Amino acid sequence: MFVKKQPWIWVLRGAGVLFLLTVLGQALLAGLFVTGDIGFLAMHEVNGSIVGLAAMVWVAAALVLRAPRRMVLVGLGAFLATGAQIGLGHARGLQLHIPLGVLLFGAAVALTTMSFAYRAELT
Repeated sequence: MFVKKQPWIWVLRGAGVLFLLTVLGQALLAGLFVTGDIGFLAMHEVNGSIVGLAAMVWVAAALVLRAPRRMVLVGLGAFLATGAQIGLGHARGLQLHIPLGVLLFGAAVALTTMSFAYRAELT
């Protein structure tokens, strides 16, 4: 099966950038929440779902592109960590929620960097 790869490369890159920006947004929203405005907690929750969606799209695009295994595994790890992060947030497990958020920022930088460094054979 031949797939035109150029559009999928842009999907991969867009998902990487979206993942990065929404993870950064999570830190901002959490910081605003701890200042006392409880409304930011709902925004933090919705944005967390967008983080998960971006990771899922990134993994799907990497699979369609038949990207190297390490790319798929890093994306899958980010997706699973995002799921754990959402669960910890709902359970109010802040002892792990905050450090995992820092780890996700590192994953966001990695996904974005890999997506722009990736060069596929165009078909």
